[in-house]
Amino acid sequence: MRKPGIASQIDVKVEAAVNPSEDPQKVIDAVASVVGGCSPEFRYGSRVMGRAQGADSLSKIYEQVRSRSAMGVLRRMMLDNRAGTGTWFLLNKQAAAAGIVVVIEDEQESPLGPIRVSINCEELDALTDWLVPE
Repeated sequence: MRKPGIASQIDVKVEAAVNPSEDPQKVIDAVASVVGGCSPEFRYGSRVMGRAQGADSLSKIYEQVRSRSAMGVLRRMMLDNRAGTGTWFLLNKQAAAAGIVVVIEDEQESPLGPIRVSINCEELDALTDWLVPE
């Protein structure tokens, strides 16, 4: 993985709903499998939330979107969902449970609900170009 030339801090927030039929620990493991350095916790009775910092936390996403030719979809989502210094995108929760990063465009594409990854960085353009170049 090539390191980004970004001086500002990269904050990553990950969250996923836990359905009544799901084991919260499996959702925690799914979230932790796609974002490195993240220690997700079960909160508010129905959500798994976690935070991480730095480009290393995005390394699995970086590697797998290239191997699955999903860079175009992820780039479009990051640009479409941008607001100021932040952006977000969705991942398939079931695929994440198997350690696989699958970018989805709509919540309905993940039957058990998506994992939402939010990124904040002062140099968001540079981060986007590093994670998913044109």
